[in-house]
Amino acid sequence: MKRRPGRLWLFFWGRKRRGYPGLLTAVVVLTLVGALTIRSQRGYDAGFLLGIALLAVLAAVTAIALVAALIGVLRPRGRR
Repeated sequence: MKRRPGRLWLFFWGRKRRGYPGLLTAVVVLTLVGALTIRSQRGYDAGFLLGIALLAVLAAVTAIALVAALIGVLRPRGRR
């Protein structure tokens, strides 16, 4: 009988992923852009505006997600 791996093992070495790691790439690129922004002459102003833009995008995505969830709850299910 074969033993199953433990939870800790599965957390770090779970099933193999396929495809390009887009989220990791986005985090690295955004980190580099943020570092370059801070190093520039007007870094504080640009960082402040980028922060406001990020908050606006997050608020819009949150509102869209809430509306989609509300529609999903209120919409009657079709017959199968």
